[in-house]
Amino acid sequence: RSKATIYPLFRVLSSTLFLFTFTVCIIHISFAEFIDRNVIPIHAKPCTIPATLHGEWFSRENGQNVLTKIDSESFSNRGRCLQLENVNNDNLTFVLQSGHCYYCVRVLIRTLSVLEKIETVCVNLNYNEQPTIQKVCRILDPAQELITMFATNPPGKNCRSSLEGVWKFAYQRRDKFTGECDHKEANITACQRPGTQFFNVNQQFSIFYRKCEGMDETEDAERQYKCLGDWYVGKNHYFAVVNSRESRIEEKYRCFLANRDDDNFISVSITAECNTLRSPQEGPERLRLSAVKAEEVTPNCKLPSNYSGVWINTADFDAEVVINRTHMVKKWRPDAGRVKQEVYVCQEHQNGSRYVMARLGINGCQKDFVCFDFVPRHHNIIRFRKGQAMITDKFATVCAWAMFDNLEEWKYDIMIAQNPVSVKCPVAGKFKFEQTGEILFETRVRGGVTEVPIPNYYCKENVSDFSVCGKDQKIIEIDADYCVSVDYFGKPVDIYTQPDYKMSCVGFWKENLKSYLITYDPLDALSKYRCWVYQRLGLNQIVMSMSVGAFCHIKQDVASNSSREGAQVALKMIEYEREHDNCPMFFDDGEDPYKEIMESSKVLRPSRAASISINFTFNLVMFKIILIVIHFILN
Repeated sequence: RSKATIYPLFRVLSSTLFLFTFTVCIIHISFAEFIDRNVIPIHAKPCTIPATLHGEWFSRENGQNVLTKIDSESFSNRGRCLQLENVNNDNLTFVLQSGHCYYCVRVLIRTLSVLEKIETVCVNLNYNEQPTIQKVCRILDPAQELITMFATNPPGKNCRSSLEGVWKFAYQRRDKFTGECDHKEANITACQRPGTQFFNVNQQFSIFYRKCEGMDETEDAERQYKCLGDWYVGKNHYFAVVNSRESRIEEKYRCFLANRDDDNFISVSITAECNTLRSPQEGPERLRLSAVKAEEVTPNCKLPSNYSGVWINTADFDAEVVINRTHMVKKWRPDAGRVKQEVYVCQEHQNGSRYVMARLGINGCQKDFVCFDFVPRHHNIIRFRKGQAMITDKFATVCAWAMFDNLEEWKYDIMIAQNPVSVKCPVAGKFKFEQTGEILFETRVRGGVTEVPIPNYYCKENVSDFSVCGKDQKIIEIDADYCVSVDYFGKPVDIYTQPDYKMSCVGFWKENLKSYLITYDPLDALSKYRCWVYQRLGLNQIVMSMSVGAFCHIKQDVASNSSREGAQVALKMIEYEREHDNCPMFFDDGEDPYKEIMESSKVLRPSRAASISINFTFNLVMFKIILIVIHFILN
């Protein structure tokens, strides 16, 4: 009876256990497939794609036209973003997922309208593997050909950094004909177009091809290209263009390759790819250039005589400007590229501070006319504003106030004498200071190792010192760690240490309620010229900030201490002159930079006439006192 009871119960339990196990297996398999197909693994969090990449991009890949749409979460043909590695904001590596496939895509941002990428094929991972950059990108070949991506709706871009000038050229197309087609009328025109609507100058250039006799595949054609920007890879100078008149998308985009050290050759792609260009002389199409001579312009007016000399334009790559009575020649070196030059010739000056200057074309471009509004020179400084370029030379048009930038906040640009003469500093005295900023003043030895060791001495107190002393008070001396201890005579114990920084004051003025000072230090490795903004807070308190370079930023004020405002350090200073320092305090806010400032301190000594007058007055007073005393005694 007990067996009859146990066997049925055992069979029911066995069946139930089998059904439960089978159901769990089915659920597990189904859930795994669902996770594998539809859900991102728990360790892979979506990333945000930078806004610079957003939009629609065209590329030629494996001979096919490809359109890629990129938003904040995904690439249209590669899936959603799982991981992002950002290097210098222009080298981005993505891990993307599309179904079972993972892709590693590395994007190089060349310009706002041009990207280049390399990528892997579909990478499959096990479910327990993390889709990290290390896992997915391990098969990425950095030596593979770059794929160029062009924005389908690019913004306007000035062509000046890509190409500027007029050239005659001879061209080769090895896929069409042998030899070189050299026609005297074939030319490239890439010039500023002054006076165009909305001042959209030089955003496109034209290439005029001409047919050569005996060469059937040559042609008479004009191509007008809109610039998409340029970039450098070593000395190779790439720039991309779009043909706005071409309807076929694969024929719209082209790449050009020049060289920083060679102006004679340019290679051109014949497809929407930059990877076909190897050098300026190795490409599907090669152009051999010869510059066209610029026209000559006769001066019709004269600049102020005290403007003559060599100047540094701090607002334009620290350009060197050579000025005489009739001409200004500006030379500058861009961040990337060769030295460039512009020539301005004085054309007209009416009563006031404005001058119409003819700007001679670069490499054969037509001349245009620019208005300069000069502030009369003071110290070693010329302040000026530059108007928009115009095609006409009429003073009323070129020098109309509407031709200058109409910004809510603006200030004059400055030119500083290349070899300035020191002037008395507007801030003088002996101050201790506290500093804040990105690049602080620090202890160093000017000129390297000292000739002899500095003797040891006991110092009770060290401060950061800002001193403008001496007879003429023209040199700023800064010591980041200065000993202020004195001996029993009240004299400084530190008589051997040299200041860490020495700067000559070369000019100061007041503008927009801010006081500006320009200093010069020939040993400064970053910039010989520095712009200071200074202000007096109280009887013995002064605050200042120093610029990163020579440029005075519109946002820089006395409290600025970051490069976002054009400054690197801010100082809060309190005057602390000691008994034997002989360093009187002086302050000038620069309201009138033209007034004569006493160049040196003078000791006031009474003259002979003053001495006689004082003696006479003293004797008269004593005589009256004696009379009063006698009168008092007699009474």
